Amino acid sequence: MMRVPFFGCLGTCFLSLFWVLISEAAEAPAPPSPWQITADKISRFVNPASVIAEGNVVLVRQGLTSAGQITKLDNSQSTSKLKPLTITGDWIRLDPVANQVKVRGHAVLDSEEEHITADLVDLDTEKQIGHLQHATIYFPKRSLYLAGEQVEKTGDLTYHLENGWVTKCDPINGQAPPWSFGWGRADITQEGFAHFTHATFRVRDVPVVYSPYVAFPTNTKRKTGVLLPELSAGSRDGAGILVPLFVNISPSVDLTLYGGGLSERGPVAGSEFRYVRDEVSKGIVQLNLLNDSLADDASNDFKSDGIYRTQTDRYWLRGKVDHDFGNQVNGKIDVDVVSDQDYLEEYTSGLLGYTESSEMFAKEFGRGFDAKSTHTRSNSAQLTKLWQTMTMGGEVRTINDPSAVSAFDHPWSLPSLTFSGGKPLAARTASSQHGLNALAAATDLTWDSSYVYYWREEGLGGQRLDLHPILKAPLPFSPYLETSAEVGMRQTMVQLNERGATTGYDESVQSRTLTGGRLATSTIFMRDFDLEGNWLRHLTHMVRPGVDYTYAPVPDPVDTPFLDRVEDQNLLTYGISNDFEVEGASGSAWKMGYFRLSQAYDINEARRDLEANDRRREWTNIAFKSWLQPIQKLRFLYETTIDIYGEKGANHRVGARYATARGDNFVVEQRYDSARLINQLNLRFAVHLSRTLQAQAIINHSLQIDETSDTSLRLLYTPACWGLALQATTTPDDAYRVTLLFSLEGVGNILGLSQELSSSGGLGGVTP
Repeated sequence: MMRVPFFGCLGTCFLSLFWVLISEAAEAPAPPSPWQITADKISRFVNPASVIAEGNVVLVRQGLTSAGQITKLDNSQSTSKLKPLTITGDWIRLDPVANQVKVRGHAVLDSEEEHITADLVDLDTEKQIGHLQHATIYFPKRSLYLAGEQVEKTGDLTYHLENGWVTKCDPINGQAPPWSFGWGRADITQEGFAHFTHATFRVRDVPVVYSPYVAFPTNTKRKTGVLLPELSAGSRDGAGILVPLFVNISPSVDLTLYGGGLSERGPVAGSEFRYVRDEVSKGIVQLNLLNDSLADDASNDFKSDGIYRTQTDRYWLRGKVDHDFGNQVNGKIDVDVVSDQDYLEEYTSGLLGYTESSEMFAKEFGRGFDAKSTHTRSNSAQLTKLWQTMTMGGEVRTINDPSAVSAFDHPWSLPSLTFSGGKPLAARTASSQHGLNALAAATDLTWDSSYVYYWREEGLGGQRLDLHPILKAPLPFSPYLETSAEVGMRQTMVQLNERGATTGYDESVQSRTLTGGRLATSTIFMRDFDLEGNWLRHLTHMVRPGVDYTYAPVPDPVDTPFLDRVEDQNLLTYGISNDFEVEGASGSAWKMGYFRLSQAYDINEARRDLEANDRRREWTNIAFKSWLQPIQKLRFLYETTIDIYGEKGANHRVGARYATARGDNFVVEQRYDSARLINQLNLRFAVHLSRTLQAQAIINHSLQIDETSDTSLRLLYTPACWGLALQATTTPDDAYRVTLLFSLEGVGNILGLSQELSSSGGLGGVTP
């Protein structure tokens, strides 16, 4: 038997144990859940418990990615649905018990809330605290980038940074972003604010503005702060600046204050208050103020209309409120008060201009304001109660007329009340299928009733009560005809009252009872055509001819200048409509168009006694309207009324609209009315010159006097994270105004830079 020395045996055992340990380290299994690790080389140590990985290291923790996410989970959310925390780098040391991670070289941390790249990371993944060097942090839910030379992670999504920058722009290929805020020191708070000291606003990498302190919102929640200014220059205004201050009062209420001035006019101020309770209940109120040092005179008359504006305190107050009180009770308020007849035509563009305000209110509330050239501006408050078949409403309406000597020359309705509805005469049950029961069940009793009190401080006012019940019933003359009859009675009571000068009107109550009826019949012809073409494969044509007779005599007109709105009628009217619907070869379907024609024969006019050199005009004007959409991107509209006697002059409206999927659109419209001396050509277009550059224009040209009355040209430059709008406008007196606005994502998107050109107020979209 061979004998082995003791020390030789001990050495052999030691080498064997060392080889086992080395083998276990090279083939170490993954650390206990929730950590998983892969790398070119992995070493595991027992005391202290740690793992060192080298070369293409990928460290993954399933479940929660940060301690802060624990409070964000509801009972229905599983941690398995969250994106895991993934850490990569050239070298990683992990303490799986203490959740300590150290990363060296090309460190990347990716989670549900953050994406971090850095040269060095020391991080407690449970407490979310640690140190990073030369780090860039991206918050995907906020689309926000932060960078710093030295970064201290102080908690869940909170940081302290030294010598860095913040931006909403993607820094592509390591290049400087288009804009950023740089700092000496910064603190990112849990409330979603970045507080900077020694801050600079940078374009690319060039600092252009310095501030000792700046607060920047880092989340999508609204924050109080100064928005980007509006810069302008004009022939009448001089140089101008307007700075908005946004005040976040609550998540559903905010206030924007505007301050600035015009070098040739004076100081400018404004405000905008907004609130939202729900999708239906909301309100917006805006106010413009201008202390104008430039007054009109013979040498400086706006529009050269001979109307001189002398007041210096100029303003425009407007607002709208919609409110749902519940139980089918709804209220609306509309306010539109302007200081003088020229203000809206002088200040059309810009943050507080007429165009932006009217389009914004039209978008939010479905209704804008009266045209800027209209001097009588309506203000109203309405309250409406709805039932299944009835409606009751009340309204107070006032008129603001800055061009009039007195604002009370126009009658105000204080108030007007309406009550309308309809009910069948008998219940529609299974037993009411035949005879008189069926006729009673098919007959509806409808009514329109109203009361209005017209008030003037001086002049003629009055009140009117109008009751108008009607019976409507279908007449089953033929299964191929849709025939109905109406018979009604109308009771009207009127009382006039005068304030100031006496004009001799009777102020006693005047009453009148009228009866009348209507008989109408129509039918429908419809046919489908299989076209089997490369463009269209199916066409549906529907023709609807109809005739109706209306008889509503007014034997004793009430001598009231504005209260009696009942007209004598004895008319036989015919009409025909054609509607076309098509299906394209690709399977898409759309309404291709229609054309409609109607005219009436006035029997009273045909029976009227003629005087010398007089003639009868028993046929009314022919009304014709057509709308065509040969392809989904292109629409045409034409409507006219034709006087067959050739005495009242012609009028028509013709227009076209072309729109593309990327947002280009072109609208052209011409209006002609010989009686009102209107011959107007309106052009509107928006064209994408490139992916980020868009040109827009609104041009209104009077063909009657060969003069362009209104022009607005705008260039929009909108890269991914910022925008610029350059707008030039002209006023009716040939003055011009140039406006420059900036927009930074996350700081302020103003002037609707992301919106396409609206066609409201012109062709109305050329819709059917």
